[in-house]
Amino acid sequence: MNIAFYPFWAARTLFSLIQVISITTLTCLAYEQTGSVIYAVLLLCIYAAGHTVAKLLFPWLTKHFASSGLVLGMPIIKAVLLMGIALASSHLTEYAALIYISFISLSFVIRWESLLLEALQPQLIEENDLDKANNLVSFANYTVTGIGLIMTAITLLYAGIPLALWTAAILSFAALALISTVQHLLRNLSHSSLKLSPRHAHYK
Repeated sequence: MNIAFYPFWAARTLFSLIQVISITTLTCLAYEQTGSVIYAVLLLCIYAAGHTVAKLLFPWLTKHFASSGLVLGMPIIKAVLLMGIALASSHLTEYAALIYISFISLSFVIRWESLLLEALQPQLIEENDLDKANNLVSFANYTVTGIGLIMTAITLLYAGIPLALWTAAILSFAALALISTVQHLLRNLSHSSLKLSPRHAHYK
């Protein structure tokens, strides 16, 4: 694995944490608005449906936009969405439809970001390191899911929904910084490879 894998691993871990925080918080917001577990479960079903539709639209997205730009753009869009929901959270409890629209939008962005990160990962590891890298990513995802649920529950209990959403938004910008670092390291590694290649040396 090259050095760019490690900030990527951190970004993937933050991505999982943000997903846990946002899903848990919006589900609690829906329950608070309706007082019904059924509506909260319906929200999760809508989220899953949004994931499926987003995956079907992903080839169209990558055809019309550069993946390098998308992988940076998605965390920004996600952060803006989360900040908007945080600012409007008091009004969302009055209009249930807005919660579902927000959740659908977030499900699209999260799914697209996930697919972009999955496509980026093979560039960061050698074939013989594939199992090791997958184990590291899986371990981090499972660990952060458990920690994220506990952390979100405590935040919702003592600080409220807006703070949980603001925390997810801030973490999105942190993930953006890590992905920017990954792309910078990949460019540097690519330039170094060109300088060391025999063909480059011959023309030099």
